[in-house]
Amino acid sequence: MIVDHTKFSRFKDNNSPIMYSPDMVHPFETDSGRKSKNEVHSGGMGWPKASLFLIGHSAGAGMLAMPMAFSVMGVEIGTLLTIVCAGFSLNTGLQLGWMWLMLQEIWPEYRKLCQNPYGAIALRSYGPIARHAIEIMVCFSELGYIVVLLLLAAKNASVLFHFFLAMDISQCYLIVIVAVLVWPLIMLRSPENFWQIAWISTASSWAAVVLIVIGVIQDAPVCSKDVPHEPASVFKAFMSYGSMVFAYAAHPSFPTCQHDMKHPSQFSYSLMLTWGIISVYYMVVSYLGYFVYGSSIGDSIISSIQNTTFQQLINLMFAIHVASTIVIASSPAFQMFERMAKIPTEFNLKRFFLRTLVFFLVTLTALTFPHFGPMINLLGASVNSLIAMILPSAFYLSLRAFREKWKLNKKRTELPSFKEIFQTTPKHILIFNIVSMTFGLLAAIISTISAIRTFLDSSLPPPCYIQYFQSGLSFSAPNGTIGCCGTYRNLTSELDPNGFCSFRNV
Repeated sequence: MIVDHTKFSRFKDNNSPIMYSPDMVHPFETDSGRKSKNEVHSGGMGWPKASLFLIGHSAGAGMLAMPMAFSVMGVEIGTLLTIVCAGFSLNTGLQLGWMWLMLQEIWPEYRKLCQNPYGAIALRSYGPIARHAIEIMVCFSELGYIVVLLLLAAKNASVLFHFFLAMDISQCYLIVIVAVLVWPLIMLRSPENFWQIAWISTASSWAAVVLIVIGVIQDAPVCSKDVPHEPASVFKAFMSYGSMVFAYAAHPSFPTCQHDMKHPSQFSYSLMLTWGIISVYYMVVSYLGYFVYGSSIGDSIISSIQNTTFQQLINLMFAIHVASTIVIASSPAFQMFERMAKIPTEFNLKRFFLRTLVFFLVTLTALTFPHFGPMINLLGASVNSLIAMILPSAFYLSLRAFREKWKLNKKRTELPSFKEIFQTTPKHILIFNIVSMTFGLLAAIISTISAIRTFLDSSLPPPCYIQYFQSGLSFSAPNGTIGCCGTYRNLTSELDPNGFCSFRNV
């Protein structure tokens, strides 16, 4: 199917008042001669600062979910799938960065302020339908991630109040409290406007990892006496595949972050540094959890740490991390909504009311599903697989082929056909991307089915507002709050596990 780019002017891409036409000047060329690519209009972030945003966005909920995924998969399958997910998602992340540079090279309007860079990439790859589809998926993914972060922050805050202030407050109340506290910060426009929050998010995640490592090492002498492991299976591996994709699926924020960089061409440095750091985070925490706690780990490794002081310090660090990450993760979705609503980029009442309404709906969703474990698997397996593992490669192949044709004919406007994509793409690039997309698609289908079955079969608590009218909202820690280790979850450094261990059915 041939699509004429000149038709896009009728859709009036609101990223900029300037629309592409074949007679426009090359973005790095002027009548007076060649310009430096560094003169492209962009934000003020350097690549190290951009890494802070990416680490802050990526490291939180995934770090908690990965040890559980390892315990379900087994160390061999877990290690293999982690490497595959990290490798393929790094490749697609780099592709998003390369595509944004292509857009700035070919279409000058993208050198200006852009509220929806991922949508712009989809538009120039496969047309308006692709842009609308990716906007829906990005909004669903990012807002779903914010729901998970709200639940994590509320859960950690509930435990912190219990231990430090002897106050038993229901997680449902704290969902609302956390939302109210974060609400003013979500009004900040884009990453370059809240880089200090990225520092807080990254520093707190690093401190949490250090404390987890120390806490697990302290538990090793007792817990290593009986480390239960469930038999590994391919079905269970794909069931937890969603958790791994979730851990490496910050892709909707990549173009937004790159657009705010001083030198967008250096985005690859930021991404590779980020992927190296979070992979070390994930592998260290997952291996320690697997060999010390085994399948006694629950949804979060924090509850397995038996030194209560360390456990609550980790809870505090993660509460700070996830609360600050809400601000970072919400930015791409909010900017998409504002572009669709044609809201100006400067702060105004329209932005205030739009973001408030969207954040209210997010909070309402968290109150409806007050348990984050199954949500991570379902979200990661479905939408995040498309956004992070499949669509970037499909967009890249199309846009790369268009650029090759455009270099020969600057007036070319139609998108490349599938035949042209196969003809212009080097075979090794084509084969690698086909393998990557095939793996992502098959794994997404199988793991989505598994996640839906798990979600439907789980004994999930009713929505908070139903609990309130049925029996009231109470703090739930009846048998202790430490997830003790061992086959029967009763091994602990304490003399008496009763009242200390949170026993679970095995």
